[in-house]
Amino acid sequence: MKRGTWSFFAVLILGLALPVVAQQGPPPVLIAPGQSIAGVTLGRAASTVLGRLGQPAEARPMRDSTMYAFHRYGLNVYVSDGIIRAVSTSNSLLRTAEGIALGSSAADVRRVYGGQFSDAVVEGLMGMAYDDHGIAFGLDGVVVSIIIIYPPRTQAASPATPQPGSASETPPPGMEIGLTSLPRVDNLKSFTPETQYMSVVGFLRFVVYQQTGSWLTHREAQRMLQDQQRMRLSRL
Repeated sequence: MKRGTWSFFAVLILGLALPVVAQQGPPPVLIAPGQSIAGVTLGRAASTVLGRLGQPAEARPMRDSTMYAFHRYGLNVYVSDGIIRAVSTSNSLLRTAEGIALGSSAADVRRVYGGQFSDAVVEGLMGMAYDDHGIAFGLDGVVVSIIIIYPPRTQAASPATPQPGSASETPPPGMEIGLTSLPRVDNLKSFTPETQYMSVVGFLRFVVYQQTGSWLTHREAQRMLQDQQRMRLSRL
């Protein structure tokens, strides 16, 4: 890409947060966990993002929601009942206040947000969800490739009923927002009724398939089981 074209694209993206950019001081924080990405704010009416970004390149029906894809900006906006419930980005120009962005490592994420995360599937990628912060990271290996924000202190797989008018409304029960929390399996024993007489790794793969329609590889499931076991031991 030519330098001039890239510069124009960067200005265009930063222009999504014009009220912030106009202020003096440090560069704008474009990813605010549990709140907003590039000024697209949770709990606001979907018309606000359509008014700013125009019509999406794709409007994909999901379970009890619609995902608006703005490929030009690297943003996906999840909407239900006309309200923005979650926002994800694959845009490397956007970052958190601590500098976490696409290309950051899983170690960088743990350094900033700590080791108390839950395993999750983030828009098809295995990742790390920090429900207390309202942010999750989809990983390509150990590198962040997707970042999604959602209301904090909620479980993505079983959120509570929303309070109308709240700026941090929780998605309705069962609503799909591109994020699926994985079950805790580190305390289960293989070939027991709790695992439906499968190995623990096989049971984890089966549960994820039921929730997402995608199969984890045996290696991915084994890694997640080991991560859960290490986390449990660190709490002792």
